[in-house]
Amino acid sequence: MRMLVLLRCRAVRTALLSVLVLGSSAMQATTVVPMTFSQVVAGGEVIAIGVVSAVEATWDAEREMPFTEVTVSDVDVVKGEAGNGQLTLRFLGGPAPNGLTLEVSGMPQFAVAQEVVVFSTRDDGRPCPLVGWWQGLYRIVYDAERDARTVVDHAGRAVAAIEGEVGQRVVRLSGASGAPAEDALTLEEFRSLIVREL
Repeated sequence: MRMLVLLRCRAVRTALLSVLVLGSSAMQATTVVPMTFSQVVAGGEVIAIGVVSAVEATWDAEREMPFTEVTVSDVDVVKGEAGNGQLTLRFLGGPAPNGLTLEVSGMPQFAVAQEVVVFSTRDDGRPCPLVGWWQGLYRIVYDAERDARTVVDHAGRAVAAIEGEVGQRVVRLSGASGAPAEDALTLEEFRSLIVREL
């Protein structure tokens, strides 16, 4: 009975069909091809460091799909341009007007006041505007013992090093998710490695 109600809802039906039609783009969220650090940097049209200032659910009436808009403010742009010192990223998924929610597996999640490094592509209707989905997102955490801002991946694992030659660099992670790592790169070190890769 509930499934019948779900399928009768035109907006949700359209969203579900769109996810299926987007096929490889949306459904690769859990089977994304691994990318090197060099590939992520090369694929980023805008690479920026900033603070998440807003996470807002929106409804696209024309496409009849929910989206989540993430605004990153006070940005330090490493590559590309960001207008007015902020960057707005639009992700497929979120609540629909009928009370249902479209969740896309593997879609990066954000919280207000979080400091992030994003590697984004232009907004051309893709379900996720980040290079390689979660591979284009790093978070910045404060390490009180070292009195330094350090970098972790999307899942909270410390970035210990970026290894290899320019054009073929890979990320080496350290420790478990959420655990502080003595060898985690500082934000300044991470930023300089991005610049070197450019």
